[in-house]
Amino acid sequence: MASLYSDAQIAELHQGRETANRAFANLRERYFVRGYKDARAEEHAQHGFSRRLGTLIRAVDLVFDLLPPELDAIPERDTVIDATIAIQSFMLNTFGCLDNLAWIFVHEKGVTKPDGAALDPQSVSLGSKAVRAQFSKEFSDYIASRDDWFKAIKDFRDALAHRIPLYIPPFIVTPDVVDEYNRLERASGDAMREGKFEEYDRLQAEQKKLGRFRPWMTHSRTENAHPIAFHPQLLADFNTVEEFGRKVLEELGR
Repeated sequence: MASLYSDAQIAELHQGRETANRAFANLRERYFVRGYKDARAEEHAQHGFSRRLGTLIRAVDLVFDLLPPELDAIPERDTVIDATIAIQSFMLNTFGCLDNLAWIFVHEKGVTKPDGAALDPQSVSLGSKAVRAQFSKEFSDYIASRDDWFKAIKDFRDALAHRIPLYIPPFIVTPDVVDEYNRLERASGDAMREGKFEEYDRLQAEQKKLGRFRPWMTHSRTENAHPIAFHPQLLADFNTVEEFGRKVLEELGR
């Protein structure tokens, strides 16, 4: 069985990775060279958003290096775990990036409560009413156009932080070999119970050959979470965060 992706899709994914790296370098520079009126806005820009954006692109690179799109063979367990760690970090820092952007806006634009008091930290986000009320119509419309993305990424973030963490299945078994896979599972169990450890290892190796790796991530089976191909999803999410970063710079300039 070939890779999940076609040759054209594999080439497109690798190109997307290169494009994302260039976009990261450009946007980070723009946030570092910009002059800020407020020191806390500058800190969130340079040591919050920019650092987190660097974490995102490094996570993308790690996943592509550990589990390249053209991979079909079942990778080592530790390799899958390392890639899972990178994806989990990516998801958490995606939300961190968005919150840093909100803090940059709040401090640079001097957004406060109606009485002039500082906003509660819990109310500072791109989605909060207190912050959105200060956006231009152009930026408000852009935020609204990304509501579905917010909901999808929040589902993964909340599952990761509070319920079932996202993971990469070690391999799949296709319907045409599932009977043989189950037969080997029973036979290897019998061998283990009978103390035939060499036979157990042989049967386990035969069973593993029937599996195929697929670059999918998911979280809870009981919550009907559908598997998602992680290479294009990571690139799409990075590009969205990068776009948010550019849009906030435009908003700060209004």
